Amino acid sequence: MAESLAVVGIVANIIQLVDFGIKVLKRLEEYQSKVGDIPESFRHIKSELPALLNALEQTKAGFDSGSIEEEHKQALLPAIKGCEEQIKILNELVGKALPLASDSWSRRSSKVFRSLRYDGKVEKITRIIRGYVQTLTYHAATSSMLRTLPGMGTILQINGYMLTILGPNS
Repeated sequence: MAESLAVVGIVANIIQLVDFGIKVLKRLEEYQSKVGDIPESFRHIKSELPALLNALEQTKAGFDSGSIEEEHKQALLPAIKGCEEQIKILNELVGKALPLASDSWSRRSSKVFRSLRYDGKVEKITRIIRGYVQTLTYHAATSSMLRTLPGMGTILQINGYMLTILGPNS
């Protein structure tokens, strides 16, 4: 029972994280559409964030379908929480660095100049997010290729071909 509650909590974290990430992306796209360009460091995160969100959605789909085993769910939890932490920091930086359409001209100008000092932080977040994307993608790839089924041993699937590797109890 406690395990199923933990899984529900993880899935809820993923849903919330994807929604939060989408809001950050929309804010970056809105800024780009109004100004025409975004600072270089934000351009990188704008191109990396969709990959992270996709990896999180694939992970959630694996949780929902039951194709991810309990031990794997617990192993992925730190990566999911780490993603959440980075997205929250990124959201704060976007709020500080990118002006809103409702900001006055002077406020917009000052935010543009201040955004330069956030480049290092945004680049660090981008590197960390790349690591999480790699972790989640690697896990999705290996878990879809290799599955252990009770009483059957391990099933390895490559390019549509399935090979059953019988375990010691088979």
